[in-house]
Amino acid sequence: MMTFRRPKILPFAVALAVTASLSLTGCSSMQDAVSASPTISSVWGIGEMPIADLNALYANEESQWMDINGMRIHYRDEGNPNGQPIVLVHGILSSLHTWDEWHKGLTADYRIISLDVPGFGLTGGPENPDDYSETLLHSSFQQFVAQLQLDDFILVGNSLGGYISAQYAANNPGKIKKLILIDPAGAPQELPFLLSFASMPGINSLAANVFPPFIVAMGVKDVYGDPERITKANMDRYIHLSLRPGAKQAYANTIAMLAEKNDRHAPLNFSSITAPTLLMWGEKDIWVPATLSEQWLANISGSTLITYPKAGHVPMEEIPQQTLQDALTFIDLK
Repeated sequence: MMTFRRPKILPFAVALAVTASLSLTGCSSMQDAVSASPTISSVWGIGEMPIADLNALYANEESQWMDINGMRIHYRDEGNPNGQPIVLVHGILSSLHTWDEWHKGLTADYRIISLDVPGFGLTGGPENPDDYSETLLHSSFQQFVAQLQLDDFILVGNSLGGYISAQYAANNPGKIKKLILIDPAGAPQELPFLLSFASMPGINSLAANVFPPFIVAMGVKDVYGDPERITKANMDRYIHLSLRPGAKQAYANTIAMLAEKNDRHAPLNFSSITAPTLLMWGEKDIWVPATLSEQWLANISGSTLITYPKAGHVPMEEIPQQTLQDALTFIDLK
């Protein structure tokens, strides 16, 4: 089990962050941060947005809450209640809203369940940050599925959500009808620059307390193959949710967790997955490069791969119609 001590902020680190931010005031990411941030302090990654304000913006009439491991998991259970259940699991720094366009194409025929993974979205992290771990993520998802009493369902995960989904499918082979992994994390790799930088001990301690939104904006632009496809609504949402109370600590812990996992160079261990598996990958993904798909194809027997030449790390958000059609074709295969 990996756990992390709550970092202590150093005065010089705050000064460093402010200086770095000031040097970037002319860049587009800083402009995005200024546009989305509600206060001056939040522009510099120090202030926060009240959870009530975030709920007003990003919860809706379909939002529900489930108590698991001392956290209130935000999720939505919508669509056709008699349809085949499909569970959607988002990735790092994201939220269930990343599936919004897929929802529109699925809700008529399928029961669609999406959640904010612990540490992200409107869920937040555990009360004690030291409790945040990979074990907590897997345990929370296991309990989430159990409380919903799901069996024989389709599971879809992106990035960190892909890793969580693959782990669940490997441990519960009888419950998954089909598995779709979109640019999944989990194979040994070099971390992308932003995550590698944020995982450095001194910087990681800083990020737990000061996480400027311009860094979030830079990250969003990193994960798109074509940044011109990013809508203002999507960019604002990523920035707003990074200002949720406790988000900075959760983001820092997740980055440290991924860095520690990569340092172990542990190979994939999902050969027990028996569900038909589709891998979907953006060829312009610089966070989890498409070359890593070879390890997944070799590890999961019978898995297949579709790549997208002009998409990045979140193709279901960047090119939703094309990826949704490919997903539906795979789901409909007998």
